[in-house]
Amino acid sequence: MIIIGCSNSKDLAKRISSGLDWEYSSLNVKRFPDGELYVKFDVNLKNKNVVLVQTLHPPNEALLELILASHTAKDLGCKKLTLVIPYLAYIRQDKRFNAGESVSSKIVGRLLSVADEVITIDPHLHRFKSLSEVFKTKTIKLSANDLIQDYISKRFASPVIIGPDAESYQWARSIANKINASAAILEKERLSSSKVVEKLNSEVSVEDKDVLIIDDIISTGHTILEVIRIIRKMKPKSINIVGIHGIFTDRSVLDFIKEYSDSIATTNTINNSFAKIDVSGLICDSLK
Repeated sequence: MIIIGCSNSKDLAKRISSGLDWEYSSLNVKRFPDGELYVKFDVNLKNKNVVLVQTLHPPNEALLELILASHTAKDLGCKKLTLVIPYLAYIRQDKRFNAGESVSSKIVGRLLSVADEVITIDPHLHRFKSLSEVFKTKTIKLSANDLIQDYISKRFASPVIIGPDAESYQWARSIANKINASAAILEKERLSSSKVVEKLNSEVSVEDKDVLIIDDIISTGHTILEVIRIIRKMKPKSINIVGIHGIFTDRSVLDFIKEYSDSIATTNTINNSFAKIDVSGLICDSLK
């Protein structure tokens, strides 16, 4: 077995290698003068079980690197190829909404199905019921839920967990139930033709409570910031943010989130300064 760390996930790949006591090597990636990618393996892959670790954020160059590496590993005669993609991009475009659009999820799935197995963590599936609708190879969908639950339960005695929208609320409520915490969602209520207010959908009070706003993907952060703005008026003890995939594309919004919250934590599926929840053990258990 050999673990190959691609450009976006070398630190995580090293953790996986250390946890399993398997050989590690970094993928050699350079640029030609015209900007094209140069990809090279510095170890012999023939007849080896190869694990490529690459998260797909930022997505475009990372995806091309992974496609080149995957097909090259097969060309070089590896015995088995496993792709560990902690954050799976290009999964949201799951249908043709308008004439002429690319259904990118299925195209990406076909290109990466050269691998014998694909492992990912909490993919944001919408209309797809499973990853088998995207990939034409074996897939394993891992969940960071237990890690999130453990992180929360070790730090907060009786928190109130809030899902910012209906989709995230289902996930938030599931976590809350397992740690015996309260859960709520913010909903819009129309008082008149000109006035709309947002309120909690339950009798749960957040006053003088540790509030945890949790979401699977924190992209721009606008939704999180809006929830913070509303919750602050309810006089909580603290406001804390927990997410699985921390993208944080809007730095100005992130600055406000940092200012008005007491803590931010994500997993290390994507490398960022708030990646306090390590998923390497979860991946190691799957690879075993």
